[in-house]
Amino acid sequence: MQDIQKSGLSLKDLLKRSSIWFALSVILGGVSAICIVLQFITLAHMIDNLIFHHASLDSQKLNFFLVIIFFLLQTIARLASDLAGTKAGIQIAASLRKDLYARLQLTGPISYKNLPIGEMVNTLTEGIDNLIPYFARYIPSAAMMVILPIFILAVVVGVDIWSFIVLAITGPLIPVFMAFVGYAAQVIMDKQWHQLSILSGSFLDMLKGLKTLRLFGRAQDSLAYIEKLSDEYRKTTLSVMKVAFITSAVLEFFSSLSIAVIAVIFGTRLLAGTVDFRSAFLVLLLAPEYFMPLRNFSASYHARQNANAAIEQLKKIYELPKLISRPAYVENTNLVQEVKLQDISVQSVEGQALLQQITCSFLRDQLTIVIGKSGAGKTTLLNVLLGFLPVSCGTLEVFNTSHQEIKPEEMRLAWVPQKALMVFGTIKDNLCLGYEQASLDQIKIAAQQAGILSFIEQLPQGFDTHVGEGGKQFSGGQLRRFVLARALLRNPDVLILDEPTSGLDQENALQIIETIRTCKQDRVVIVATHNKELAAQNDVLLEIDQGRLVNQSAKGEV
Repeated sequence: MQDIQKSGLSLKDLLKRSSIWFALSVILGGVSAICIVLQFITLAHMIDNLIFHHASLDSQKLNFFLVIIFFLLQTIARLASDLAGTKAGIQIAASLRKDLYARLQLTGPISYKNLPIGEMVNTLTEGIDNLIPYFARYIPSAAMMVILPIFILAVVVGVDIWSFIVLAITGPLIPVFMAFVGYAAQVIMDKQWHQLSILSGSFLDMLKGLKTLRLFGRAQDSLAYIEKLSDEYRKTTLSVMKVAFITSAVLEFFSSLSIAVIAVIFGTRLLAGTVDFRSAFLVLLLAPEYFMPLRNFSASYHARQNANAAIEQLKKIYELPKLISRPAYVENTNLVQEVKLQDISVQSVEGQALLQQITCSFLRDQLTIVIGKSGAGKTTLLNVLLGFLPVSCGTLEVFNTSHQEIKPEEMRLAWVPQKALMVFGTIKDNLCLGYEQASLDQIKIAAQQAGILSFIEQLPQGFDTHVGEGGKQFSGGQLRRFVLARALLRNPDVLILDEPTSGLDQENALQIIETIRTCKQDRVVIVATHNKELAAQNDVLLEIDQGRLVNQSAKGEV
C-alpha cells in the first residue's frame, strides 16, 4: 500500500487542487483584518476628539464616514473571503469525488469486492462531504488566526507596551490548549467514524437480506442489533459534542480573562493619569477582535478532526490496486474474428494462482460454453477476457475479420453478469445505462434480439414503464432479458454471459438458452454455466478444473 503522502490524498495535497480560491480567500481575509483595525483606529480618534478635545460634530464628518466605509469594506471582504473558501471546498470535494469514481473504474469489481458496500457508499458520500467544512472554514480561520492578531499586535505595540505584553502572552495559550484537546478529540472522531461505517454497512446488509431474515424469523434480532449500533453511535456523537462544548467554554474563559485584565490595568492607569483615553479606548476595542479569530478557529477545529477521519476511510478506496487497463467500451469499426489465449496464467491480488497455462480460442459465429465446478476458474476466465484481471504471464491476442491483430482494448465487449442489475427508473432508462444517446429504434432492435420487445410493447406505458427498485415486479427471466437487451444495444463483437440461467425455472431457462443461440450470429459469444441444457448447445465446450483447461470439445459434446 502507498503511503498517504505518496498517494496524493493528504489534506495538504488536496489544498493544491484549488490553490487560487484559497489564495483569494486569504487575501480577502487580510483586507478584512486591515479594515477592522483602521475602523477602530478612526473610531477611537473620533470619540476622543468629541469628548476630550471638544471637537464639533461637523469637524468629525470625515471620520464618521471613514468608520462606515471601513465597516462596509470589512463586511464585504469577509463575506467574499467566506465565499471563496466555500468555493474552494466544493471544488476540491467535486474533484476528489470524480477522481475516486475514475479510480474505481480502473480497479474494477475484483479489487473492491471485499470492501463492505455500505462503508464504501458512506465514504464516497458523507466522507467526501465532511472535507468541505475543513477547506471552507478551518483553513480560512487558521489564516485569519495569524493575520488579524499580528495586525492588532503591531498597532498595540505602538500604543501601549503593557497591553501588548498581556495580549502576546494570553493569545498563544489558546492554540496550545487546542493542541492538547485535539489529541483526545481525534480519538473520539476516529471511533465515531468507525461506528458510522459499521452502522451503514450493517443496515444495508439487513435491508438486502430482509426477506431471508423474515423467513427464518430473525428480523427482530437484526433490528435489535441495528438499535444497539445506533445507540453506541449516539453516545460517541454526544462525547464529541461534550468535548466541543468544554473547549468553547475554556476558550471563552481565557479570552474573557485576558480582556478583563487589560480593562483593569487601563482603569487603574486612567485613574492615575498615566495613560490617555484614546490609547485605552483603542486597545479595549481591539482586544475582543484579537481573540475573535482564535475563537472562530476553535469553533471550526472539529472540521479538521472530521476531515482526518474521512481521509483514513478514503485511503481504502484510493489505494485499491488498478486491475483494469482498458476502457469499458470503445467505438471501433474492427470486427472481431477470434480471441486467442496463449499460455495464460493469472494470480489474485494476494498472489494466489487462479488460472494456469490456459490456451484456447473463441471464434466468431460460435457459442463457446465454459463449464466446471464452482471455484474452478470459470468466472476468472471471463474476468480476464473482460479486462477485470491482468494476466501474470502469457498473451491475449485479438484478430479482426481481415486476420489482422488488433489491441484487446479495441474489442467491443458486452457483459451480462450473473445478477441482473436494475435501477430505479423506466425500462428505457435501464436499457440505456451507459448509452443514453441510443435512439428508440436501436432500443427496439436490441429488445427484439433479446426476445423481450413484445412483452414491453404490451405494457400500458411500454418503454416508459417504471421498473421500481431492483425490478421486483418482473420475473427472473424477464430481468435477464432486460440485461441481455442492454448488452446488445451497442451491437458488441464479443458477448460474455456469466450463469445466464442461474435461479430460473425450466421454462424461463429454455427461453434464455434459445435467445442466446440466436445472439451468436456475427459475434463471439462466451457463456459460463452449470446448466446442462445450455451446455449441450455449444459449438465449443471448455471445461475448467482447478484453474486448468482439462477438456476441449466441439459441436454439442458435453
